[in-house]
Amino acid sequence: MAREITKLALKTVAITLLSIVGVALIIFLMLSFTAPAAMARLTRDLTMYKTSAWYSSLQYADGRGDIENIELAMNCCALAGDDEGVVKYGVKFIEDSRFETYCAQREEAEKDLGYKETYTQYVYGTVSVAYYGAGEGEKGIDLAIAANSSSFSEYNAVTDLVNEVILAGDKTFASVILTRLTTLKESGGIADMQFLDKTMQNLTAFTS
Repeated sequence: MAREITKLALKTVAITLLSIVGVALIIFLMLSFTAPAAMARLTRDLTMYKTSAWYSSLQYADGRGDIENIELAMNCCALAGDDEGVVKYGVKFIEDSRFETYCAQREEAEKDLGYKETYTQYVYGTVSVAYYGAGEGEKGIDLAIAANSSSFSEYNAVTDLVNEVILAGDKTFASVILTRLTTLKESGGIADMQFLDKTMQNLTAFTS
């Protein structure tokens, strides 16, 4: 009799636990699609960065949401070391029609903080480096040069990528970048070539 009571009690506990788990799962799924921003914050606080990126992308809703959401998705993937995710969300961020205005506002707000690189170049550099990390270096240098086709500052997306390639000891791709920068220089589109020449000199020294 005691054994039967114990079995019944265990069965009741098991059913109760399953019910709690089931309800929790239903609530979790409901929140996932009704409050993705809250879930993004929660998972980010738990350092579940890839999951947070996914929720942020849901909140962004392919351009219908605030641009900050796709920016967060990109940055969370960067924190997670997910190069493919950085590329996926970073490209969406750059292609958003509000991107230039958003970056200009960020740069104006941060002008007294002493950043050496503009926020626009930071974003392009982040995505360019991620392309390289994902094995698509050619797309990375294409993007970086596109962001510096009319001027070349001391710190920009190209130099971000160059630093990453040198750090990786990749002389083969460094040579590819050097060739592309030579073409950029010969195009005549850069008025002040001081930092372009400096970057090319660094690449030449590295590949020699």
